This record gives sequence, structure tokens and C-alpha cells, in this order.
Amino acid sequence: MNSKLNCPSCGTRFFSDETDAMPFCCQRCRLIDLGRWLDEEIGMPFEGEPGDVPVEHRNGDPEARADD
Repeated sequence: MNSKLNCPSCGTRFFSDETDAMPFCCQRCRLIDLGRWLDEEIGMPFEGEPGDVPVEHRNGDPEARADD
């Protein structure tokens, strides 16, 4: 099936069968996105329980809580 998509990096509209870098329009956009992840400009949102502390803020204590 040939569907038209928007590239998440540049917004260009393209057909899914026109690229080998899905879901991006080209390899360049794929690498730009990877660079954003590696520079921590983008990431997955933290969705823990109320009071949970994201891993990067625990200072090595796996049982750390926000209210400690």
C-alpha cells in the first residue's frame, strides 16, 4: 500500500514507498532526529506514579522518592 506521510523531522509530504528511512523522508532527516535524541533535545516523557523521581535524579538510590 502506498500512503502519503509527513516526515517527523522536516514536515515534507512523501509516499511511504519512496524512502528506505521510514518514518522519515530521507536518511538525512533520520540522522537529524538521531542527533536530537543524542543531544537530549527530545526524549520520552516521564510518566511515573505521583512522587516518583526520574532515574536521572535518583543519585544512585533505586528506592529514592521525591518526598525523601
